[in-house]
Amino acid sequence: MNCEHCRQLISVAVDQELTEGERGSLDEHLAQCSECAQYAEQIRELERLTAEWEASVMPFDVEQAVLSRARAKPHGWLPRLWSGSYRIPRPVAWAAAVLLLVLTVDAVRGPSIPEQTGPVNSGPALIRPAVQKIVLTESDVVSTYTTQAVSKDL
Repeated sequence: MNCEHCRQLISVAVDQELTEGERGSLDEHLAQCSECAQYAEQIRELERLTAEWEASVMPFDVEQAVLSRARAKPHGWLPRLWSGSYRIPRPVAWAAAVLLLVLTVDAVRGPSIPEQTGPVNSGPALIRPAVQKIVLTESDVVSTYTTQAVSKDL
């Protein structure tokens, strides 16, 4: 028997629903395994302590007071929002008000797209590359090389 199965049997033993075979297997495992034996002892102690508890009866007037207060409170988030049960921190409320004001002013002013005075180009022609491509032909290279060679001889 493994420890997990033993712990399940300990829980069943608390309810006194073990068969004789299960009881024998449980006792045998508890004699060999100190961890499970300690767990069983803790469960027995818990069972003993809870058996000592006395059931208390709530006085009728307290029960009625609690129920009447529960019925009086609004249920759901929307009624509590309108009744003021939710408290929003003042800095958060101010930040929300300023943001709302800025968004309202921006919406009233309209889009802020600058007007173009020249011809309107659409598409990728508006984007200019930062580096230009230079193409040299063989004649450009030869003429530059010969010019440098001649100037060194002078």
